[in-house]
Amino acid sequence: MSHSNGARRVLFVCRAASSESARTAEAIGGLDDVEVLTADVSDAESMVAIAKKTGSVERIVTAQETLLEAVAMANEALGLPGLSVEAVRRTLNKSEFKFTLQRAGINTPRYQLVRDLTDAHAFAEQIGFPIVLKSLSGSGALATFVIRSDKDLERAIFLGQQSFLAEQYITGQELCVDTITIDGEPRFHSICCYQPSILEAVERPDTQWSCVMPRDLHVYERFIEQGLKAIRALSVGNAMTHMEGFIDSAGCPWFTDATLRPAGARIAPMLAFAYDIDPYRTWARVAIDGCYDGPWERKYAVGTIFLRGVGAGSVQQVDGVEAVQQEFGDLLVDVRWPQPGARKSATYTGDGFITVRHQNTDLVQDALYRIARLLKVTYSSERQPTTETWEQRLENFGELNRPAWDQAN
Repeated sequence: MSHSNGARRVLFVCRAASSESARTAEAIGGLDDVEVLTADVSDAESMVAIAKKTGSVERIVTAQETLLEAVAMANEALGLPGLSVEAVRRTLNKSEFKFTLQRAGINTPRYQLVRDLTDAHAFAEQIGFPIVLKSLSGSGALATFVIRSDKDLERAIFLGQQSFLAEQYITGQELCVDTITIDGEPRFHSICCYQPSILEAVERPDTQWSCVMPRDLHVYERFIEQGLKAIRALSVGNAMTHMEGFIDSAGCPWFTDATLRPAGARIAPMLAFAYDIDPYRTWARVAIDGCYDGPWERKYAVGTIFLRGVGAGSVQQVDGVEAVQQEFGDLLVDVRWPQPGARKSATYTGDGFITVRHQNTDLVQDALYRIARLLKVTYSSERQPTTETWEQRLENFGELNRPAWDQAN
């Protein structure tokens, strides 16, 4: 793409190039007077070196969580604008995140940094099982483990290798609030509900779980109010934020984790279908221009179901495709069918997905419920693979967190 001599140069960094990263880079390049350069690097020193070699780089950006801190460090070293290192750490560090929210009077689970099994046992005895262990360096549910007994703790031999955050186990409706924040003030928010919880989806690999974006948000007003208060407390500047939480049986909101990037699990594309917007350009406008192009009308309810099943090996066949197309053809807006012959995905987002939308949230819910029963994925081996050790899940986090259908271009 050619640009004028006055073009703003933006360095976009990502790891494991994929269709998602390609779309993000294209969105940056589509902004007014922007020339986008891409690099596959993960440390701040390399980013600084590339920026200096290239010359006239206005800023460095990324849409990948594991690179956010390095990008912030590189921008600060070069005196460039962007997310501050303090804001990134305050949000991504699970202990700092909870401390910041608790100081602002916002509910978060009780927690403690644990360095060994003795610490973990003491925390469990204090609040009772189950508890949750979270890697301080990992992101997402693949780096999170539910500990239900002393036996589970005894299996957690990896605790001798690094520190973990032990956390109170919160039950209820799991959901997230996504925001566009400009100068630290949320200008846009959206709610998405997980059915069932993400941890349950990880622990039960046969579950075809769903994300549902309801059209009417009034029922979630208390959760939204506390969520926006939490985002303000984090003082993130200009960012798209994604924050996870629960509404417990008493209707009380709890917040567990947050990040400073577009949401995963197809939530960003679902926003596009709910509001008829381009989610990649939306992120680029926030990250590069510091602008929010709304307000937008939430025109539809949107839901995505992730296609998985019992078995191992490779995808053998997918039954129910014609039935789903015939019954819900008018509602289908995005589909990736599991591909026969493809190796079964290890990620909780499975081997494919179906996204539906309609003005009526109940119709979206009913469609997802029906699709889960119509569609069956069969694998080359009926044997359910042995659950990976927790150490392997941490070691392979990067690969496991990458959906099978998000292939490199």
